[in-house]
Amino acid sequence: MLIEYFPSESYIHKLDVRTKTLGFLSITTISFLFLSPVINFFITLCTILILLTIGTPLAGIKKILKPLFPIFILMLLITGFTYPANKFTSGTNQNILFSLGDVPFTLGGFLYGITLVLRIFIMVITSTIITYTTPIEDILQMLKKTKIPHQFAFIIATGIRFIPTMQKKSEMIQEAQQARGAEIGTGGLIKRISSYISVLIPLIVDSLRMSDNLAIAMLNRGFGAMKTTTDLNEIKMKTKDYLICFTEVIFIAVAFWIRSENIGGL
Repeated sequence: MLIEYFPSESYIHKLDVRTKTLGFLSITTISFLFLSPVINFFITLCTILILLTIGTPLAGIKKILKPLFPIFILMLLITGFTYPANKFTSGTNQNILFSLGDVPFTLGGFLYGITLVLRIFIMVITSTIITYTTPIEDILQMLKKTKIPHQFAFIIATGIRFIPTMQKKSEMIQEAQQARGAEIGTGGLIKRISSYISVLIPLIVDSLRMSDNLAIAMLNRGFGAMKTTTDLNEIKMKTKDYLICFTEVIFIAVAFWIRSENIGGL
């Protein structure tokens, strides 16, 4: 579900990977501080505007969000029916919109469900911005600078890199099987699950072949022979990165202060 790096000359592309990672943590933390869907909607708009400025295709995000819409609807129903009305500080949010038998559907529960949906939107968009604008080599360097062993950092970075590759291979296998007359994703639940076996088995075999080829290539290049490694392009924090990081920390501090004043709740 991750998106590959898309080279561009946008301002976000030129930022250090640590600046973008701190931004992701800052935005996610702020979104979890507030229960109000209004504040989270504003944060969502800001992340969408940032996404639009990097000039990358949005088709990958649509593929990620499209399967989540049934989950979003289910979340709204569950929170609306199950979130206790006495949990809300506002009397308006305790109002019952309708009832299903003896189970009330509260306004506050519905608003809380919207907040949960918006939080998922925010995390998807911000993580997409990082993966769209950051080469995998920079992510690997960042992991090494946090004193994570090089081998472990390489495993994490390689796993992230091959997720889009395996997704493309899965789509290719599905198209090939459908061209042979296979009905994938149709019929009842059991039939749908069993229809994906014809996709899963070739995908597993191909992934094992890829991992074996990767292991041979790593051995041929002497991977693990040296305790320390060097990089062709070393990541460096610039003045603008320090300023943006300082601003992000200020935003988190202000958000905590605002929340401590009981603002942004339900």
